[in-house]
Amino acid sequence: MKTTLGVSSLWLALVPAIVTAAEPASGETTMGSSHQIFNVAGGREMDLLRCVTSQKQKSPERRPTSSRDNHQKHDSVPAGMEEEIMSLSEAEEAEMLKKALAPPRAEELRCNLPTSVWIKKFHAALSSASHDRIARVGIWGGSHMVAEFFTAELRQALQDRYGVGGAGHINLLYGRPGLNLPVRAFCRTGEWREELPPRMVGSTKMNAGLGLYTMTANKPHSSLEIDLRSTRATYRAQHVVVHFLRQPEGGTFELIVDGENLGTLDTEGPRAIGAVEVKAIMPLSRIELRVTEAKSVTLLGLFAEDHQGAVLDNFGIAGAAGNYWRSIEPELLRAAVSERPYDAVILAYGTNDVTGEHWNPERYRQDYRQTLIAIRAALPQAACILITPGDRATRFYVKKVVKVKAGKSKNVNKTQLTTHYDLQTFPQRHAQAAVIQRELGDEYQCTVWDMSLVMREMGGAYALMKRSPPWMSNDLIHLTPAGYREMSRRFVTWLELWSSKAH
Repeated sequence: MKTTLGVSSLWLALVPAIVTAAEPASGETTMGSSHQIFNVAGGREMDLLRCVTSQKQKSPERRPTSSRDNHQKHDSVPAGMEEEIMSLSEAEEAEMLKKALAPPRAEELRCNLPTSVWIKKFHAALSSASHDRIARVGIWGGSHMVAEFFTAELRQALQDRYGVGGAGHINLLYGRPGLNLPVRAFCRTGEWREELPPRMVGSTKMNAGLGLYTMTANKPHSSLEIDLRSTRATYRAQHVVVHFLRQPEGGTFELIVDGENLGTLDTEGPRAIGAVEVKAIMPLSRIELRVTEAKSVTLLGLFAEDHQGAVLDNFGIAGAAGNYWRSIEPELLRAAVSERPYDAVILAYGTNDVTGEHWNPERYRQDYRQTLIAIRAALPQAACILITPGDRATRFYVKKVVKVKAGKSKNVNKTQLTTHYDLQTFPQRHAQAAVIQRELGDEYQCTVWDMSLVMREMGGAYALMKRSPPWMSNDLIHLTPAGYREMSRRFVTWLELWSSKAH
């Protein structure tokens, strides 16, 4: 395996305060991975990073496309008719609500309570880990997780209880719709190509890591630069790790930390997970990864944390489906977990898995089982939580003939559009998906929090949209920021995560 560190002894002698060691020079290999370490001083305060070029990147050929079912769009309304759409009358609304899925029964709500034995084990694992090292929780899901509203509340609760371990995963797909990051700034220059797994499982496995994505550049000077400091002052990035793909035709990239070039890393070699780690005595401000030649450099993730406490790695990707896990090369996933182990994992899939006119629950059961098999193959010992898809409704439009006053004494008939809602199809599907997740969760040692049940107890998606202020967005798929925060607080309460000291 070729593992070149382009750091000369002369350069190290010139900047002893910045780099005290770079090891191992020959690279370490564990389960298909190689690991390289830089020890630095840190503590250099830098100006706020400002992006000077566009952050746009090439659209990947395999990026999932949004189906009509997954993203209801207003462009299905005839042009020029938007202002004429009429709301439901009280009588129409009452008739529609009669057809809604019934509120959850008491026994259903009882089934959604976690077992005390599991809760004790979950907290014991995090408590033990956080005293000696970073206690890590990873969360994977779709758009409900990606915007950080839900996960920010969860991260706060974890760190109130077990210590502030830092921001965690810095998603390199930044720039995709809806993706927010717990850092100050993220700048991209040059041409980067992102790749995501296909929604439908194909024959070819994708070479990726924990993030289930890749970011690739093959032109010199293409770079990613991140201001690691968070708007939350307590986050300290003293330990930064970059995961990349070793590949036979891999290129090189420079590693620049707080303005100092630590060296050049070569990604050429047998296919494996590569990792470069920066350990600092004082907090770091910036990291830059800069491609140096016209060969492919493929990045798989970046992680920023302290030396102790709890970290929540958010791996949410808008449009993601549970099948993503089945499309990744299993050996690389195991190697990535070996590099970055987890005490607990949370899976929040389902909304993108139950779309289509002919959704089949048994097919969903088969697919979700394979997802859990893939996850347990990579993470056999981690405490596991499944978050089901929340409640959802569908908006559609119906033509309606109404009488309007055209003059002082003349009424005429006019066709307008009135908004209607389907409060049965997707609530029923999500309820079925939740039952399937619970049954399979028991089989694969995962406990389940049924978000659709929680939302139905609050009146369902339509009622949450009608709140003032609303907790559901107008698309009736996604919650508002306030809605996500409320759901997260309820999840945190379910998880018995509130610290008696903090709350």
